[in-house]
Amino acid sequence: MLQKILGGAKPLIAAAAMLSLSACAGFQVDHARGLTPEGDAFSKALYQEYLALSEMEFAEGDYEDSDLFAAAAIASAAGNPPAPEALDSRVIPAEHKGALSEAHRRLISALDAGAAAKVPEASARAQAMFDCWMQEAEENFQPADIAWCRDRFWPALEAMEAAVAAQPVAAAPSVTFANFTVYFDFDSSAITPETLSTLIDAADASDDMGASTMTISGYADRSGSAAYNMALSQRRADIVAAELKSLLGSTAPAMTLEAFGEGNNKVVTPDGVKEPKNRRVKIEIRK
Repeated sequence: MLQKILGGAKPLIAAAAMLSLSACAGFQVDHARGLTPEGDAFSKALYQEYLALSEMEFAEGDYEDSDLFAAAAIASAAGNPPAPEALDSRVIPAEHKGALSEAHRRLISALDAGAAAKVPEASARAQAMFDCWMQEAEENFQPADIAWCRDRFWPALEAMEAAVAAQPVAAAPSVTFANFTVYFDFDSSAITPETLSTLIDAADASDDMGASTMTISGYADRSGSAAYNMALSQRRADIVAAELKSLLGSTAPAMTLEAFGEGNNKVVTPDGVKEPKNRRVKIEIRK
């Protein structure tokens, strides 16, 4: 049945393990099974896709992800399909970030263009397989499972894009410049979830405009010595550049890195003052 729904076999543990665990309490897949889907064709197809993923993760003993997919199935059955997983919803290894970022951008674009109404089954497959790919990439220990999700995502996405390709779209003004700012904790160059979210937006903007250059400037507040703050601002610029290169992959534009230390502060303060708005990296993107 799972092969019929999802188009292929995914490695599973023995079925007996699934049967022995199914009586345990707390697994949302039990609530998702046997529902009568409501809503449009996309919601109904998405219910089947997410339910199948929930069943498979349950069979593999991954009850947390089984519950997540079951919750998505339940919402879809009620006619309230969830959006694809956000890129920052999971901790994705660097080797997968670039491909997933591009996949997410194109999937959202196709959904926004109305693909779910035109090709509901393909759209449901693409969304579920993207979430599957995210989940397997985060685990990053079953290459065959990562490939299984990814290889089912791309044909479904291509069907979505083909369905909306002929749709007239109003010409948008050409964007040639964008800038973003990310902030850091005191005496830190660590990427936080909030920082990552902004960097994902910056990577999307770079791809959308076909950027040719990117200037990344690091800054520090005036707490600490000038020499230390110069080195800290450089580390911040370096880590932001590395993260953006990971997200953009082969589409990364030429990058120029600058470090200003405690100079050129956004908020002028006396020496020695800790100021959160001065602990930053500025990203300037040009077409």
